[in-house]
Amino acid sequence: MEFGEYIRSLREKRNLLLREMAANLNMDVAYLSKIERGNRIARREQVVAFAKTLKEDENELIKLWMSEQIVQMIKNEKDSTDILKIAKEKIIKIVKKE
Repeated sequence: MEFGEYIRSLREKRNLLLREMAANLNMDVAYLSKIERGNRIARREQVVAFAKTLKEDENELIKLWMSEQIVQMIKNEKDSTDILKIAKEKIIKIVKKE
């Protein structure tokens, strides 16, 4: 499920109208609608605000959001799975150094 679709499903599960959630987030209704439809990409601080407003785990929402960013970046690359493997190896090395 795409990030925007997931946000919409959480909002609807909590019986929040689009305008109610937008007001809670100090966000324009049209902008929130575009995020839910996948026409706009939320910023990280907005993802944190979604988590608080929807009472969801912030880390889980950030993981979903960030994974979507990565997919958008490499989806049309010929060797996308190899790119992910290399990135994973680099992350493991960075984490070990810390």
